[in-house]
Amino acid sequence: MSQTPAKPQEDRFKDHLMIHHPGGQSEKFSIPENDETIIRIGRELDNDVVLTDLHASRHHTEIRRAAGGLEIKDLNSANGTLLNQTRIEPDTWTKLFPGQTVQLAETRITWQKAASSQSTVVMRAQRPPQTDAPPAVTAVTAQPQRPTTKLLPWVIGLGLIVVALVVAGVLLLLFNNADQPEETATQPTAANTVAEPTATPGRDSGGNLTAQTPAGGPTSTATPVGPQLAIPVLEIVSTQVSPIIFGASPSTNRAYIFIDVRARNSGNIPFQFSISNFSIQTRDGQIIPEAGSHTSENYLKQLGAIDRFENLALTPGGSVLGSLVFEVDINTYDAELVFQAPNLSPLVLGLGTIDMTRELDILAGTPIAAIESASQTTPTPTLEPTPTPTRPALIPAPQVVARSALAGTIAYPVFNGADYDIYLGQVDSSETKFFRAHASQPAFSSDGSRIAFHSWDSGARGLITMDMSGANATIVGGFAEDQLPTWNADGSEIIFLSRRSGDRKSLLMKVGSSIERSDGLVMGEGEYPTVGANGQLVLKGWGNTAFGLRLATANLKEIKTVTNVEQDTAPTLSPDGQKIAFMSRREDNWDIYVINADGSNLQRLTSDPAQDGLPAWSPDGNALAFVSDQGGIWAIWVMTPSGKGQSQLFTMEGSPDGFVGSDTYASRGWAEERISWTK
Repeated sequence: MSQTPAKPQEDRFKDHLMIHHPGGQSEKFSIPENDETIIRIGRELDNDVVLTDLHASRHHTEIRRAAGGLEIKDLNSANGTLLNQTRIEPDTWTKLFPGQTVQLAETRITWQKAASSQSTVVMRAQRPPQTDAPPAVTAVTAQPQRPTTKLLPWVIGLGLIVVALVVAGVLLLLFNNADQPEETATQPTAANTVAEPTATPGRDSGGNLTAQTPAGGPTSTATPVGPQLAIPVLEIVSTQVSPIIFGASPSTNRAYIFIDVRARNSGNIPFQFSISNFSIQTRDGQIIPEAGSHTSENYLKQLGAIDRFENLALTPGGSVLGSLVFEVDINTYDAELVFQAPNLSPLVLGLGTIDMTRELDILAGTPIAAIESASQTTPTPTLEPTPTPTRPALIPAPQVVARSALAGTIAYPVFNGADYDIYLGQVDSSETKFFRAHASQPAFSSDGSRIAFHSWDSGARGLITMDMSGANATIVGGFAEDQLPTWNADGSEIIFLSRRSGDRKSLLMKVGSSIERSDGLVMGEGEYPTVGANGQLVLKGWGNTAFGLRLATANLKEIKTVTNVEQDTAPTLSPDGQKIAFMSRREDNWDIYVINADGSNLQRLTSDPAQDGLPAWSPDGNALAFVSDQGGIWAIWVMTPSGKGQSQLFTMEGSPDGFVGSDTYASRGWAEERISWTK
């Protein structure tokens, strides 16, 4: 029979989901009793159950109560949802029963029924030995004898005494039972018997419940004590002023203030994080609400305000970056940023003085020296009538990434702690999805129909080419030291870096793009090859090609010097072949540079303290994508070829920087990684 719950809020009276994470950690999630409540499971922080599994989708699965049981639905996840090793149909509710195993990538989930609903067996109470009552008289058959008349009175008297003792014993037993509590009246009483050998609990105890239970009986699990607190910690990552563009011209009286803020939960219970809970409060009492709720989602993405959340349950230890947008009059503000979440005291962070006119002038390209000189100039008093002020000149619009460039797919690597995985990001929607495990250094063919990459899988180590559908996979280079594949112009060959030789030289080689494990042809010495759309080859020099970047034909002929700095790497040619973008540590920090193919007009495009690298040209050449950890989180960013209009496209699932094993001839971190952009 089922036990009757005493307190429904107690943990033992709730159903739970047992989540077994890939790293060996397990956690228990209480299933709400409401049939309307849906439990969202995935890698994003706004899920009810947040997974640490890098191969799980951002929003992977949903579970709900239905008709006395549970149902599960896959949300078109990249790797699907398995129920007892059988893949369920996406977007379809499927029955889930206790004991079944749900597999989400490398995460396992089981339904654990409440302890109060578990079936139990009723044990009959054992009847104790009656040591206080006289033993039963056993009839003995004997030869009949005629009693003597002298003994008869003694026999009768002794019989009456025995009867009296029996009646007294029965009455005493009834009296003692009446004094016991009703609920324990049927429990076995301790027997005052001669000591016997102690039985091992659970074994050889002959059904004796006393022998099976430790002294004192079961004890309740201690309930954790202490305050249950959500402790939000906020940090302003960046503040930027930007004009509001109407058509081709900016507004002359209003502008945007962009604020990136990182929120962390240092408490032991979740709290609700919403972008709409932020506001700016000026020293004179003006309240400026966050303006994103009145702005279209596509426009926010164009502005770079991508990390936006509403009603996100920020779990203990969790961290999230929020992109805030405020539309204000162009003025000078002494202000504070205020965060007001439900059931929490307001948090206030000082923004200091924001001189929007100055910031917009700097953004427009006005030299800082000229701005400071103008602000320090004291007008000379004059008796001449003050002329009527003319309308100020329009603030020139900052150069932004062309809309045509914000399209296509970017393939990028993410280090998973042991090796790499490849993900695909949609540039126009900022959606990302898992593509291939144990793989990195992706490179699209010129038409985007095929992809080449380095495989870290022990069963298929080397270079692989395949269709984007996954068909026609071919291992074209079978050595772990074969790196950084790139397609020639017509897609018939793969050019790559290899250190497979015994002397471990950095060699550039080429193989057929569909030929299985060919020996390949050595072209010469060099590193990090990239073939441009015009068929030219740009590379990092090594050995007899010296240090710096070099430009050559696809057969490594007619080599020309572009730069002579050893730290320059990851070169990539613009589609028209006129410019080369690359990453370098010339200033002791990884930054993006661009230079003409003839070695002239070197420009540094990024100068922030973050790590910026792995540039990739858009298919039309109007933009550069790159990897950066600006704001403390790795993401794919975009900018113009002159470094203007930098904005975040989408957040990466982890870092692009990692070392596989200890063989430096096969793994050298993100300096030998790659991202690739196709239309």
